[in-house]
Amino acid sequence: MKIINKLNDKRIQALNVLFEMSIKEYSEIAHSITKDNEYQRKRVKGSSTVYKLLREDLRLGCLIPPIVLAIRIEKMQKVLNPDSMKDEAILALIKPENLIILDGLQRTFTLFDLINELKNNKEDLNKLYDHPLRIEVYMGLNKIAILYRMLTLNTGQTPMSIRHQIEILYSDYLSAQIEGISLYREVDNKKITKIGDYSFKDVTEGFNSYLDRDELGINRSELLENIQNLETLANENESSDLFRQYIITYNNLIKKLDALFEKWDFTTESDYDKNKYVFGNNIFEIFTKSQALTGFGAAIGKLKFNLIITDFDAINKAIEKITVGGDNKKIIWDLLNCLDEIKLKAKNIGYYQRIYFGYLFKELFNKNETESYLNIGGAIQNAYKLYKIKV
Repeated sequence: MKIINKLNDKRIQALNVLFEMSIKEYSEIAHSITKDNEYQRKRVKGSSTVYKLLREDLRLGCLIPPIVLAIRIEKMQKVLNPDSMKDEAILALIKPENLIILDGLQRTFTLFDLINELKNNKEDLNKLYDHPLRIEVYMGLNKIAILYRMLTLNTGQTPMSIRHQIEILYSDYLSAQIEGISLYREVDNKKITKIGDYSFKDVTEGFNSYLDRDELGINRSELLENIQNLETLANENESSDLFRQYIITYNNLIKKLDALFEKWDFTTESDYDKNKYVFGNNIFEIFTKSQALTGFGAAIGKLKFNLIITDFDAINKAIEKITVGGDNKKIIWDLLNCLDEIKLKAKNIGYYQRIYFGYLFKELFNKNETESYLNIGGAIQNAYKLYKIKV
């Protein structure tokens, strides 16, 4: 293993070191990396022909594009200035426990497959082991820089899923205690059954809607823009935690609505057709869906942008003053009927339900709207009128 050169990546403010090492040296490092890498994607099941061809190329001594790694930032805490590190210090950091794979995971798995195929042929295996690889290593990337680099490197046939990108970006909150709130990933297989439990993906999409002031979901190109938003937030809000404030505020809203509607539950109703489409059986089910979370995020983002509200503290104070504005059961059925009408008429149901919820929350928290401000019944009706006019 030897260092070829060192360059500074000015976009993410990190030192990039180019190594040359043998396949054997890399495989010894990589086996451990792939077993413990929270940023890692699943192995691609498709494109078997492409990877079979790559295995054959490697047998013949083909050079493959550099594999890109990064040293975890927490492993660089004692390094004051990576740019001035001597080669010996850099080499000492090249250990499995310090590294993650940014680009080249599928190539790495292909290497493992070939090594396994040749395990009974010592001559061919040793020839493969001696074959050189070029490995780039970024020194000490933070989470935002890791995701940015992964997105810009992985633009080929096997892009990272949007869900996985989101989880990387906000993964610190999975283990954090947020005032009785728990966030769950899809892989946790946890059924969301009570107030305070949320889908991690839905909450992060809602927060992205707050940042972008847009109810619609995240796509690949927009996530790069979101990273830029986060970089700005990191600079401007060092003493605050907007993600935390967002989910705490939304959870307070759900608790308030559940109390106002006296823990309404459709399954206990006897006056309504049980075969009718119902968006949610109770307040919790209705307002923990992604349509509601993104609508809330977008509405608050727009109100803040237009200087109608100042911050989440103002929203929390307003939540305490929300009233139903009429008969509980009638108003909750007004909401469900509005959502049912959208389902019957819209081609993209989720898309338009997000827009409706955006109008609903904007009406509810806009102090310039006298008929619906902090009046959930009025907000439900006015939002549907706006929806029919503007959509």
